[in-house]
Amino acid sequence: MLTAVVAALMLQQAAGMISWNPPPAADAEMPPEASEAAPPRAAPREPELPGWALADPFSWERSQCSPMIRKEASMELCQARVRTQLAAALGDRLPPGLQPSGVEGCRQVSNGAGGYELTCAPPQRAMASSAGAPAAEVCEERPSATGSGGVNFERRCTPATGPKPAEEGLRFRLGGD
Repeated sequence: MLTAVVAALMLQQAAGMISWNPPPAADAEMPPEASEAAPPRAAPREPELPGWALADPFSWERSQCSPMIRKEASMELCQARVRTQLAAALGDRLPPGLQPSGVEGCRQVSNGAGGYELTCAPPQRAMASSAGAPAAEVCEERPSATGSGGVNFERRCTPATGPKPAEEGLRFRLGGD
């Protein structure tokens, strides 16, 4: 029993000395630049983006530029920041729609075929056509008697800007027209 305990202790201590790398060949020399301690160079700091941001950059931009996340920052500034981060992380794999642009005021507009294209022109403002809008009407309901002793309500509508119908009923003129 004591022999088993001593053997277990020796195996535990030996487990720390196990090397998974093969030993270097005796005839192989170390390169001189590897033997000299080179000063560590500062690697360019890349933005730390989660894996799903690199897999779906459009969703990453939407999530970061949501009004609830960006608060008072403008949408243009947020998009410029996020697109620059994505361009640094993805490089050539960045989709064309997310390329950071140096021109301010560019936006996506519909191309009429179900897609969108980037334009930097000022927005076009056009007056709404009044041809499709309904005309204002003035309607009034009047009761009328039916032959069987009941009452029927009739609704008459006239354009609000058009000529008014001649008023029916009793009228008094007190001087003038």
